[in-house]
Amino acid sequence: METATTPTRQRVWVTTSEACTALGMSRETLRQLRLRGVLTPGKHYRRWGCTQGRGPLQWHLENVEATITGWSRRHLRI
Repeated sequence: METATTPTRQRVWVTTSEACTALGMSRETLRQLRLRGVLTPGKHYRRWGCTQGRGPLQWHLENVEATITGWSRRHLRI
């Protein structure tokens, strides 16, 4: 039971839809960052479910956001 003084536990791993909303980007952008190796398995995303490696992805928001911020600063310099 949670009380007013008990902190709510936030989920670390979220669905693709939740990640897109939280990060303000499209599914395709997340997909491209994953395919280009910017986001790595185990650290940024994982598959879940018993589907022999073809289950839906879950995303670690904190790690993804930290990596994207650093990556975009390096690659978007003018």
